[in-house]
Amino acid sequence: MKVGLIDLGSNTSKLLIAKKNSVSIGQCFEVLVEKSFPCRLFSVSSEKELKISKERSLRLVECLKKFQNICQKNQTNHLIVVATEALRKAGNSKEVIHFIKSQTGLKIRILSGSEEAEAVNKGLQTDPVLLASKNYFALDIGGGSIEIITVSNKKISNTSSLPIGAVSLALANSSNLDIPLSPDVQIKTREFVRQMIQTELNCSPAKGFPVIGTGGTLVFLHLILKNMNNLSDNRSLQLPQIEKIAEEICCLSLNERVKRFPSLPYDRADVFPFGLLAIIEIMKLFGANRITHSFHNLRYGMVQDFFRSLDS
Repeated sequence: MKVGLIDLGSNTSKLLIAKKNSVSIGQCFEVLVEKSFPCRLFSVSSEKELKISKERSLRLVECLKKFQNICQKNQTNHLIVVATEALRKAGNSKEVIHFIKSQTGLKIRILSGSEEAEAVNKGLQTDPVLLASKNYFALDIGGGSIEIITVSNKKISNTSSLPIGAVSLALANSSNLDIPLSPDVQIKTREFVRQMIQTELNCSPAKGFPVIGTGGTLVFLHLILKNMNNLSDNRSLQLPQIEKIAEEICCLSLNERVKRFPSLPYDRADVFPFGLLAIIEIMKLFGANRITHSFHNLRYGMVQDFFRSLDS
């Protein structure tokens, strides 16, 4: 049995293909294929009522057809398509979903913030590095939102889905992503994150809990630090390291960022500074000096759930 899981994000759409294995503890599947395509659903010039344009809907259809071809080549038995913050927020999400189904035959399920958080936590718990972790804060740092999850004794005790992902922060705090972030924009962004967390977080951060994170901003941050030979193999990213990268990258234009950090693509480099500022502000509010990066994300959690359901 092979399953494909497509996750339609605000900035990137991603595919995971996996097959079931016989492991009873930890990850119950083997990853066969992981693929992602840039497919930003909102532009910086979007109106206050966010809508996904016809052009971007067509691009999303093109992306989904590529995923369908990959699934067919890998003889996938079952295909699940989920969407998160962008389609939760878009004023025309129903029309977009109907259009996608008419063009691809695919039915999209929009996850609620709590469903997204639950899947992220289940995904993290398939990571061998985290199997012994019982109490922690989990962050899923996406383009549209950041899910903040409090885990006590391996169970979720609180979740918050906040619209402070890298793309959302860029939309709210800048009108030109090609230029460096001025000190005023940086301060405005950090205050925006701090205020959102302080007013919307469902619980007070428990000081001392380790912080574990997943999502695109951390993937590229991890890669940049690794390429700079500043990162050990334990995936632990230190706050001073993150602050140093953020200070440098905020002072660069889009072209300069890509030239300085070749591993950072244009479709990520424009919003990347905003994602870094969000991570820094959250870590400071939580009293954390480091964040552990995990690649075991929402897709891992949903695939794990799918295969576990076959046994029940």
